Amino acid sequence: MKSLKLFLIVGMSSVLLAACATNPVTKKREFQFVSESQEISIGKQNYAPARQSQGGDYIIDPELTAYVQSVGNKLAVVSDRQLPYEFLVLNDSVPNAWAMPGGKIAFNRGLLYELNSEAELAAVLGHEITHAAARHGAKGMERGIFLQGAIVAVELSSRDSNYGDLIMGGSQLGAQLISTKYGCDNESEADLYGMEYMKKAGYDPQAAVTLQETFVRLSADKKSSFIDGLFASHPPSQIRVDANKVTLNRLGAGGNWGREIYAQKTA
Repeated sequence: MKSLKLFLIVGMSSVLLAACATNPVTKKREFQFVSESQEISIGKQNYAPARQSQGGDYIIDPELTAYVQSVGNKLAVVSDRQLPYEFLVLNDSVPNAWAMPGGKIAFNRGLLYELNSEAELAAVLGHEITHAAARHGAKGMERGIFLQGAIVAVELSSRDSNYGDLIMGGSQLGAQLISTKYGCDNESEADLYGMEYMKKAGYDPQAAVTLQETFVRLSADKKSSFIDGLFASHPPSQIRVDANKVTLNRLGAGGNWGREIYAQKTA
């Protein structure tokens, strides 16, 4: 038993040393067990089943989806990591948005009707893009892999290991990916870099501040639709509002709000 424990410890240590890499967004060194190709593969395999479980694609108004995609593409092109991003609107009245590893992003129609401008839409999309670009979903899976140390120590010795399978497969993994409650650090990073992407894409980052202020008020009012949706995985707080104000002071206010076109597209 002691020799097995020693083998596992040595094996995990070797894996940790070999898996150290730089995060493409934060530029910080971190352990990375899941490769970019595996991120893309996991997102691709689970994107369609997850969308279907959330009401399916909103096919009634293809122009609305095209509009969301156009805003998402503006932000994706200025992001720190170029992935095969996809943006789709789901036929779900619950206000929510989520991102899978590899850049697969979904936006519930229920959230679209709670926003007031294209800049606020950009704030949400920039936030979700950062979750994908900064590997937040992948890091969540890596924590799961790390906790299964005995399995990892053996399985990672194989170059062709499918790390996604070490956690769970199929719809179970998809459900986990879209319901993940990100930690404070992940949420802070998504707010920070999302605002930077907004500014680079020509949007006024002040919209990210006003949007978070609205979310804090809705949270205090315990608006059930938000609590069941967006707030379950992206809890708002005054701390986030204050941090966004600091980022706004650094970036400077000013840019496109797009209120009229947003009202037209979501009418």
